[in-house]
Amino acid sequence: MTIFITLLTIFVLLLCAACCTAFIMGRTALGRMLEVAAWGTALALFVANWCLAQALPFGNMRHVLCFFPLVLAPASLYMRRCRGVELTIGFAAVGALAMVGALCMPMQAAWRQMPALQSPWFAPHVTSYVVAYGLLAVSFGSALLSFRRRVAALHLQAADAAVRLAFPFLTFGLWSGALWADAAWARYWAWDIKEVWALITWCVYLLYFHLGCKATVCVRRILLLLGFVAVLVTFFVVNLLPNIVSVHSYAQ
Repeated sequence: MTIFITLLTIFVLLLCAACCTAFIMGRTALGRMLEVAAWGTALALFVANWCLAQALPFGNMRHVLCFFPLVLAPASLYMRRCRGVELTIGFAAVGALAMVGALCMPMQAAWRQMPALQSPWFAPHVTSYVVAYGLLAVSFGSALLSFRRRVAALHLQAADAAVRLAFPFLTFGLWSGALWADAAWARYWAWDIKEVWALITWCVYLLYFHLGCKATVCVRRILLLLGFVAVLVTFFVVNLLPNIVSVHSYAQ
């Protein structure tokens, strides 16, 4: 089973990379087919992880990274159909990077849900943050591309659209986490390091919306870049750095 999961992870990585390449080369129809194939393979990977863990595969870093391509493809479709913004390359690139990260993480085949994770808030909380972080990664890439003067406005518009879709998921993740904490530990907020950085991330993007069109292009770029740095600290640094004491240590 572990070899099968590793192979599926590699296949998702290759399909996401091929999707990016197809769009860059102008092969849109092929890119769409590869996007669907990547999503189907990611679904098979999710099921395989579930079978191995004998529980919803959200409880460690590898599981969560493997979940990214599964939720990013629908987000890409929504952005294209409902917002008129083509961000398939960005979503596929984030999916590929997530698979690279998953391959670097231990399999943890013996992982089981601890009591704190046996909650109805478990799946919606993790899913909302995965969607939000995936969208914010795409907005970060668009913000970087906006430094190219000829297409600056187009990429800033794309970054703004991604953040606007991500923020409700980010808010729900913070809110549901507090309700989950109250159910598990009898308190809504513990000032745990991961909670603090999740709040910092939320505040940076709230400031981005508060300033809105009043902010200069430079300020908007800075906030988008700082917001994603906060995402990286919340998702990776807090979990992976040694000697950090956190009630969220089960996510390592």
